[in-house]
Parts: sequence; C-alpha cells; structure tokens
Amino acid sequence: MKLLFLSVLLSLSLLAASPPDSKDAKITRNEAQHIALTQYPGARVTAAKLETVQGTLVWSIQIALPDAKAVVVAVNAQTGRVVPGKEGTR
Repeated sequence: MKLLFLSVLLSLSLLAASPPDSKDAKITRNEAQHIALTQYPGARVTAAKLETVQGTLVWSIQIALPDAKAVVVAVNAQTGRVVPGKEGTR
C-alpha cells in the first residue's frame, strides 16, 4: 500500500513540474541564437531550448562548428549574457 501511495505521489509531482515558458524570458530564442553565434563566427545553430539551470532561466543553444564539432552555449534568458563555464563540446 505504501509503495502504491509513493508511486502515485511521484507521478503527480512529475506532472506538476512543467518546462519553462518562453514568455518568462526577456531574451527571445532568436536573440539568444544570435548572441551564441557571435561567439563562433561561421557556425550554425542546430538546436535551441529554454531550460532552468541552477535556478537560472537559460537558452541552451547547440551550434555546429565548421570542423563538424558541436558546442553548446548557455545564454541567460533574462540578461542575454553568455553563462560562463556553461559552454561544452559535444
């Protein structure tokens, strides 16, 4: 019985957690993509999503570099600044 209660509680908490809404961001997706591309001239955006990272709303922008590497740049969705230390190569 306790296991059933815990699984129902977990399911409800997962349903309550919703992804961030772009209406909450001051920086639009297009603005964030432009900001990220200024860091890597000649690259192109392959994906962009809004997410919360350590309580901060950020646009995660995946960029394809000319040498076929992929880089993710996090742009603060409130200020438009690139989040230091959040860049990563994929």
